[in-house]
Amino acid sequence: MLLLLSGEGPSDIGVCYPAANQCQAGTYQPGPMAWVVDQLVEHCQGYEFSHLENGMVHFVSKSYLVENKPKAGKKPKRLRGKKTPKETTYYYENARSLARKALSLAAELDDQIIAVLFRDGDGTASAGRGEWQEKYNSMLKGFDDEGFKNGVAMLPKPKSEAWLLCALKPESPYQHCAALEKESGNDRSQNPLKDQLDDALGGKPSTDQLNELVTQRHVRVEEIDMPSLKVFKNRLREVVEMVNGWTA
Repeated sequence: MLLLLSGEGPSDIGVCYPAANQCQAGTYQPGPMAWVVDQLVEHCQGYEFSHLENGMVHFVSKSYLVENKPKAGKKPKRLRGKKTPKETTYYYENARSLARKALSLAAELDDQIIAVLFRDGDGTASAGRGEWQEKYNSMLKGFDDEGFKNGVAMLPKPKSEAWLLCALKPESPYQHCAALEKESGNDRSQNPLKDQLDDALGGKPSTDQLNELVTQRHVRVEEIDMPSLKVFKNRLREVVEMVNGWTA
């Protein structure tokens, strides 16, 4: 089993170094959300085995997904009821692109692939792309329309800093964290989540410092109780169990 990851930048899922739109272990530099995925996969499996440390990972950038989005005229036909919300095209097409890459890798390597698509839920860049549930549903629909069953949407609400802040806030860590999901994802808002995380850590952390907080278990992701993270955990567990043949 291999992980195929895609995110938005170095401070979440990571990047390739030297810069490239896709890479493998050796030139892939994981971000803190990649380590979150890795630890939760271990937790789901019930034994210690880091896919990142053992090189069982592939990465594709956001630009790769955009460059390889499905061409016009290739969109699967589907029916929409009157109450079905309009799909958010950006998230849907990203998921379809990642699903295609996963299916290609699975055939090339003759192995099972779990693909995780990370996107922040409510940042300034996502204005106009719909509400959180619509975005999440669009990602799952994109995986499904390509016939890929091992796709996982990682969509923090409003953004990944909220998940980290739950564990790292100076007062009552891991407690009452659902309230963080109601805060604005706009970095220009008053007291944005990024600033709150910086304050909790006594300064702006580097990606390496955030990685260390996760890998050294200062952030115990399995103890974080937040709605958007719970959705991600449940879906990841479902896919891990399916890949391992533990469910029908």
